[in-house]
Amino acid sequence: MAGENNSNQILIPQLTRAWLAPVGTVAPADATTPMPEGWYTVGLFTDDSLKFNSEPNFEEVRSAQSYHPTRIFQTSDASTIEVDLQQWSGRNFKAVYGGGSITTVTAPGGGAQQYRFAPPRIGGRSEIAACLEVIDGGKHYRYVIPRAMQMEGVSKDLAKTQSSLLPLRLAVQGGDDTDAWYVLTDDPAFQPPAPTITTVTPSTGPAAGGTAVTIAGTNLLGVTAVNFGSTPGTGLTLMTDTGLSVITPAGTTGAKDVVLVSAGGNVTKTGGFTYA
Repeated sequence: MAGENNSNQILIPQLTRAWLAPVGTVAPADATTPMPEGWYTVGLFTDDSLKFNSEPNFEEVRSAQSYHPTRIFQTSDASTIEVDLQQWSGRNFKAVYGGGSITTVTAPGGGAQQYRFAPPRIGGRSEIAACLEVIDGGKHYRYVIPRAMQMEGVSKDLAKTQSSLLPLRLAVQGGDDTDAWYVLTDDPAFQPPAPTITTVTPSTGPAAGGTAVTIAGTNLLGVTAVNFGSTPGTGLTLMTDTGLSVITPAGTTGAKDVVLVSAGGNVTKTGGFTYA
């Protein structure tokens, strides 16, 4: 099977970065171009602290006729980000404490400018967007989190013998109108498989178009268009990974190639549909 025993698919996070931005900032469009304006890096953090956790919650239905659950269903989803920041800065403090304010302080005797940080009061925490960047040689990954919030307390060790860390612990926020998080990558191992065509039913129809055609094959859920010759069909419906339906466009008399268009590549059934 493709990808089996492939050592190139082992990930070694050789370089990682964490970026933050106000919610609504334009997200990166891909895995490698410079981050859009408005994003800032949290800077240095410990080499073993960056974690992204996905924690779905499930309930079990138990029945008297079985020792095992007879049905399991998901009730909610949850994801968190963990990273221990080494750099102390106003922006990092606000990220770790979920907001807050920074004001200037003028010392009575003058001298260098000073600052006062106050954490947010109850109800004053703010959401933030996050992006985790992972690089392994020529492979790049970006975890994009449109909305997150610091939802844990902050505990800091102020020991003389070690650097004091800022524990960033973000809970991913979601909504029905967008993905709670997603990954952008240029890793070729993520390319979806190309579809195949087994049958086109019916394989003939009038040149005026309007024939409801069912296509059987494999990997069909990734199909984004079906072309009859050079003209796309309409009403594409992805039924299963092995079946889809589409309405033929108007065409000219004769056999036309049926082309499935997908991110995994296009596949052609030569002369797959004939206009009568």
